[in-house]
Amino acid sequence: MSDLTFTKTMVNQSGHFYNYTHDFYSCNFIAFDDLDQLNISKPIQYATKSIFFYPSWLQQDLQHPSVNEFAISLRNGYEVSYTYNRTMEIYHWMIFSNQVISLNPYNISVPDEVRDLHGYKIVMYATKQNREVMTFDAYLLELIASKRNATAVQETKWSNRISVLVVPNPKDMQDHDIISGPGSTYIAILTHRAKPKSIVAILVEPFDIYTWATFLLLVLTIAITFSLFGEVLGTRHFSEIVLELIMISLSGPSRPYGGSLENRIITIFCVMGIVLISSYQSLVISFMSYVRYHQEINTLEDITHNCVFKESVEVLHLSLKTFDLNNLPSLDQNCYIDYVRDNEAMSIAMYEKFVNDSDRVRARVQELRHAKVKFYEYPLCYYVGTLIIRNFFSFYVQAIIESGIYDFYYRNKSQTKWQYKQDKFINRTVKLQNLTLLWYAYGVGSVMGLICFIAEIFFKKISTRESYK
Repeated sequence: MSDLTFTKTMVNQSGHFYNYTHDFYSCNFIAFDDLDQLNISKPIQYATKSIFFYPSWLQQDLQHPSVNEFAISLRNGYEVSYTYNRTMEIYHWMIFSNQVISLNPYNISVPDEVRDLHGYKIVMYATKQNREVMTFDAYLLELIASKRNATAVQETKWSNRISVLVVPNPKDMQDHDIISGPGSTYIAILTHRAKPKSIVAILVEPFDIYTWATFLLLVLTIAITFSLFGEVLGTRHFSEIVLELIMISLSGPSRPYGGSLENRIITIFCVMGIVLISSYQSLVISFMSYVRYHQEINTLEDITHNCVFKESVEVLHLSLKTFDLNNLPSLDQNCYIDYVRDNEAMSIAMYEKFVNDSDRVRARVQELRHAKVKFYEYPLCYYVGTLIIRNFFSFYVQAIIESGIYDFYYRNKSQTKWQYKQDKFINRTVKLQNLTLLWYAYGVGSVMGLICFIAEIFFKKISTRESYK
């Protein structure tokens, strides 16, 4: 206590003692000289580093059943018993060997009581699917147990015996409760895979919207010019001029035209049409040779605009869009939260062990995928509840990380791989349902043409009657 490099805090109230002294690298020095001061037992019942300084005549009284609770607290620290003739005796209860040892006060050597755990059971909690897929956890536990003469136990049911567990996501846990290990954990978003685009979309995609808008603007400009200054086409209706220019682009002129202005403009327009339509046709043919898909959901913006989730704590923390039973989303909008360890392949492997149904796993792989954005990504963490074994547990985990055993072996360990590959090339015939939109367009165009033809005949007869009158 005379060393100035250590910070000392003097308190006269038992509530000010550190409960979890092991977490703060500190120690409680507790001096008392009568049994009335034994009310400090509860504040220090979880402390692992305490020094009890008391006179030797209280040693017999401390063994009385009435102070049994305080006697249990004595086992978590060191007892320094002194007499008036300036002699001291130091005792310490070895928890794992279940015996009391005496230390030489003139040559104090603090024993390493965790060097030999005497068969103490280190119990790790792990779900069934986690035990079968992530065999590294069992290897780590067995390694530590063999080095410290302990017994490694993995249990799938929660109990008070649990001392170690894998943390799914440590975002809300205190730093001193967890130990970072190899690998990583994060929260992923399960979204539906992009569907293939229809064949009709191929007819529009070769050019972007700006190219189509520019072409339409050019056609309208030429049509207005011909309607005002054309010698032959100027006598036609504006819609007929527009239709004629579109026909020129597709297969050349369909009616006679004349005049210097019309000849020059249409000649240049035909040359431009050859280049434009040739490139359009080549792009359409190339687009028809492989499958094109709609845009995948990958970014946070995509998730915010296109995904709807069932309300949960994590969804609310991420401020994502939710739905209720009165307003159910479509199947493609429904997305899910997935707690992932390392990567999507590990997540699928754990899901396979959880459902034990190959059809459901196949449907999950074919229909769902992870978006590229990740939330709360952390190194894999272990929670070690037994404070006295936390230090050496951290040492062995760090040794595993530096050795690369996990990265180069366990992460790449052979196991069933569920993979999904999108179709690249079209190897199917074009069916009737693929051309539904074209058939609708053809039907609507035929009906509109018939209506216009009847209307033209009707108005022509009316104009003929009026001319006779």
